[in-house]
Amino acid sequence: MKNERGQNLLKRVDLILGGALLYLLGALRKKRRPPIQCKTVGIFAFAAIGDSILSSIIISEFRKAENISRVVVFASRSNARIYDLFDGIDEVVIVPLTSPLKALQTIREYEVDVLIDTSQWPRISALLAAFARAKFTIGFKTAHQFRHYAYDISVEHGDTLHELENFRRLLRPCGIDSTEFPKVTKELRPTGAPLVMGEKYFVFHPWASGTHFEMREWPLENWCDLARILIDNGYAIAITGGPEDATRAQRLVDLIGSPKVVNLAAKVSWTEVVGTVRRAQCIVCVNTGVMHLSAMLDTPVVSLHGPTNPFRWGPVNKDRGVIAVSREEGGMFLNLGFEYPRNAKNVMGKISVATVANVLSEVYSINLGRHDKKPTGEALAS
Repeated sequence: MKNERGQNLLKRVDLILGGALLYLLGALRKKRRPPIQCKTVGIFAFAAIGDSILSSIIISEFRKAENISRVVVFASRSNARIYDLFDGIDEVVIVPLTSPLKALQTIREYEVDVLIDTSQWPRISALLAAFARAKFTIGFKTAHQFRHYAYDISVEHGDTLHELENFRRLLRPCGIDSTEFPKVTKELRPTGAPLVMGEKYFVFHPWASGTHFEMREWPLENWCDLARILIDNGYAIAITGGPEDATRAQRLVDLIGSPKVVNLAAKVSWTEVVGTVRRAQCIVCVNTGVMHLSAMLDTPVVSLHGPTNPFRWGPVNKDRGVIAVSREEGGMFLNLGFEYPRNAKNVMGKISVATVANVLSEVYSINLGRHDKKPTGEALAS
């Protein structure tokens, strides 16, 4: 979401003006009780793809309820494609968040009994929820974000919990104690690995998004070194990414310089990405949506975390493939994704290629031979 999430001016307006408006709305309007009969549910899901995958449990849980007849997901342009993977959605509505009046007009075309806002910090989604045609609204009360005042019920957002548990908390006001994990629920047409040669291949997803995305990316030379080790051991490599990553992905292909590497960035659909990830020997990625997709598909994954705290944002049920820079080494300080200290240093380079190779060997029994460089970066035990 580099086009929607990286606009600092809009974020400042959202914080100052949005927070003030929400405070006034909260003071002026009376909190409503949950409707006696709940048949229609709306879900605001405007965040990145990883968040959308984690919050998809809300769809699954509501579809278990016999009384729910309609589920509408309100998404952004950047994450709407991920909902091709989930069944139980009656409609996906794309909301133009950068045009608030158009966004409000779009949302007010739909009337729902309960509206759940999964956003953790933006005020714009809380304002849209306040003016939506919903009988009852639920959203996060996040520390220092000044966004919870106008919800009918606000749910405490925990900064020490994995985000999946926070999304589960949003269901409790509806009487749902969730135990769901994200999973692909739609029956998809089987797809292979487009353009990937041979049955033995890895997927690389080197790209992050959001505020200071470059601070969460592993150095290109490390990807090149790891790729050459894998190629020497008989593996092909597919590099995935979105349209905004296509040029950089091709540059990485050129730097590696092998016919056994292909660039799939912006060349395949999300269902084809699913097919590619499902059949891969392993995924190596930074903390991003493909990491959560891999965990959801139960594909072996090695995830690389520098400033990102894997205890908050790591892949679900894939702890043993997590490599992180410790707090003592300057990592794990992000909570919502934008809390970079002044003059923050890029710590991703502290994760060595040797560490990744060792995790592949020790966790997934993928033997890549000896490596001369000393492993650095902490592999977290399960």
